[in-house]
Amino acid sequence: MMTVRNLLSDIGVWTTGDAVLDAGPTMASPSWWGADSERYSGRADIADDAAGSAAFVKVMEPQARDYVDFGATFSAATAAGDAGIGPKVFTSDANSGVLVMEDFTGVSSTATLDLFDEYANVEKLVALRKSVHGLAGVMRRASVFDDLAVVQGMIAKVGGALPADFDWMLRTLAPAQARIESAGFDAVPCHGDGNVSNVLMLDDGSMRLVDWDVAALMDPLQDIGALLAEIRPFDSDAREVFEMAWGSFDSALFDRTRIYGIADSLRWALIGLYCDAVKPGTHEYSKFSDWQFLRARAGLRDPHFDDRVRNI
Repeated sequence: MMTVRNLLSDIGVWTTGDAVLDAGPTMASPSWWGADSERYSGRADIADDAAGSAAFVKVMEPQARDYVDFGATFSAATAAGDAGIGPKVFTSDANSGVLVMEDFTGVSSTATLDLFDEYANVEKLVALRKSVHGLAGVMRRASVFDDLAVVQGMIAKVGGALPADFDWMLRTLAPAQARIESAGFDAVPCHGDGNVSNVLMLDDGSMRLVDWDVAALMDPLQDIGALLAEIRPFDSDAREVFEMAWGSFDSALFDRTRIYGIADSLRWALIGLYCDAVKPGTHEYSKFSDWQFLRARAGLRDPHFDDRVRNI
């Protein structure tokens, strides 16, 4: 069996001497924290040109290849590291699914929702996410609706059990998708994942974005929608953050953003369901999926949903 140490040697990292790899925690529900990868804080007794003597090693799970383009993800992560938006990437290999990067273990913590009750932290995060728009290394071009179609096809192939009201969810969302696609948009590079566990809070007060699995050239409102679905589920609180991110308030664009957030929850619900189908034995994936379906239903059943669609 190929070990992580072997994988690193094969891509030219720490080929001589001893290395210690301390595994990181995994939690799918409710945060999808390391749920589709193994992660290690690594230390080598002999530094090399590839990664020095300390690095954070991420090894993607085999099933993640079905819904993540490793080459595009690693390219985005590398560009983000070069720009100081994410950890610096030392080396990567899409074939083996290995990403080796700067290790912030001991000098950072994973963000939690309560941190973004503070306006200053929201301001920092919004600015960091907007800075992604200038990255040249984001190669994938896909909307959340494209991803929804792909993951539905994957679930059909493995016989995953969809909830009884899934067809209703798609039918309800379809007019909104049609109006968004008809209205058009200028696609820009975006991180695309609003989950706050993708934010590293460094001890020096700065932030880094990690996990570029859904990064793509997309409508920037989709990126804002994913963030608002996570940190500002209620419109009364979300409007201020929308204006901060967009620069001004526009009710039609705000409604489009909220619909993107619903679609994003549905996408993650399907990814969780797929992972549960192909890697059974844990309830973590199904719990995450159930939580995301719940969020999507809440948005679709909102009394204002039809008004949102008409307002786009």
